[in-house]
Amino acid sequence: MSTACAAMIDDGVIRGVLATVECQTRVYAEGGYTALTTGSSVFQGAVTAILTIYVALIGYRMLFAQGSARLSDAPGIALKVGLILALVTSWSTFQSLVFDLADRAPTEIAAIVSAPFTEGGASLASRPVDGLQAAYDEFSETGAAYGQLAGPNAKGYSSPQAAAAETTAAASGVLFLASAGVISAATLAIGVLTAIGPLFIVLALIPATRGLFVGWVRALAAAALTPLVAWLLIVLMLSVIEPWIVTLAEQRMAQRLNAQTAMSAAALVFVFAAGQAALVVGACVMAFAFRLPSPRVDRGRAGAVTAAAASGPASAPLPSRAERLALDLQRDQAQAAARSRVAAVAAATHPTSSRQVSVTLDDTRRLGDAYRRNSFTARRAGVAR
Repeated sequence: MSTACAAMIDDGVIRGVLATVECQTRVYAEGGYTALTTGSSVFQGAVTAILTIYVALIGYRMLFAQGSARLSDAPGIALKVGLILALVTSWSTFQSLVFDLADRAPTEIAAIVSAPFTEGGASLASRPVDGLQAAYDEFSETGAAYGQLAGPNAKGYSSPQAAAAETTAAASGVLFLASAGVISAATLAIGVLTAIGPLFIVLALIPATRGLFVGWVRALAAAALTPLVAWLLIVLMLSVIEPWIVTLAEQRMAQRLNAQTAMSAAALVFVFAAGQAALVVGACVMAFAFRLPSPRVDRGRAGAVTAAAASGPASAPLPSRAERLALDLQRDQAQAAARSRVAAVAAATHPTSSRQVSVTLDDTRRLGDAYRRNSFTARRAGVAR
C-alpha cells in the first residue's frame, strides 16, 4: 500500500473504503499499464506483428480490389493505427481518454445532475460521502442501543426492541453494500480493465478478434455507468432518510427509543438498496447496447439497393458491371443459337434458299461479333475511367 493511501486508514468505514479503493485502483491501473506496455517484450512484439499483418491485409485488398477497401480509406486507416499506437504507448494519453473517462467522468456528471439536492450546506446530501458515513454510524449506534435495551437474552423478533435492533443492524450493512460496496466494486473493475486495456485495443485491428475489443468496451462502460447511477440514487436516498436519521439520533440521545421509527427508517434503506440493484442491472443493459459500425458497403451496390428499396419490395437490386457483361454474353449466345435453328429449319424446308440463308446467317454472325467486340471495348474503357 502506498503512503498516500495508507493515510486514509481509520477515517470511518464508508469514507475509508471509498478513499482507499479509489487511491489504490489508480496506482494499480498505472502500474499494470506501464508493466504491460513498456516492461513486456512479448506484448511489444505482438503489437508489431499485428500491425504488420493488418497493413499487409489492407494492401492486398486494395491491390486486388477485394472487399470494400478503397484508396480513399487510407487517411482513416492511418488515423486508426495512429490512435491505437498512441493509446498503447503513452499512459498520459490512455489516462485521459480511457481511465479518467471511465473513473472521473461519471462522478462529475452525477454531481452536476444532483446539484439541486446538494445546494444546502447542512444537509447529508450536500456531502454524500460524509452523509453516508453519518447515516451508517447512526444506524449502527441505534442498533446497539436497541440491543442493550432488549437485553442479552433477546433473540430474533421476540420483542419490538429486539426486532428494531436486528433491523437497524441489517440496515447498516445493506447501506454499506448499496453505497460504498457497489461503487468500490465498480471502481475496482475499472482499474483491472484499464490495466489490461492495451491488449484489447490492439485486438481491435483484426476483424476476427474485434469482438473481444467490443466486449472489453462494454464491460468498461458498465463499470463506468454503475457509479453514475449509484451516486445519483445515493443523493436521493440521503435526502429522503435525513429526517429519519435526525429523529433516530434525537431519540437515542434522549433515551426515548421508538422501535417503529427505527424499523421505518431501516425499511427505507432496504427499498433504496433494491432500487440500487435495479439501476446496476440497467447500467449493464445500457453498456451491452454498444455496437461497432458495420463495414462500409460498396457505393454502387448501396445505391442500387437503396433505389430498389425505394421503388418497391418486388424490384431487385441492379446488377454490377460483371453481371451485366455476363448477361449480355448469354443473351448473344442464345440469339446465335436461335438463328442457327432457324437456318437449319429453312434449309430443310427450302433447299433452294439454303445458300441465301447461310449468307445472311454469316453476315449476322459477323455483325454480332463486331457488336460484342465494340461493347466489350467500351465497357473496358468505362472500367478504366
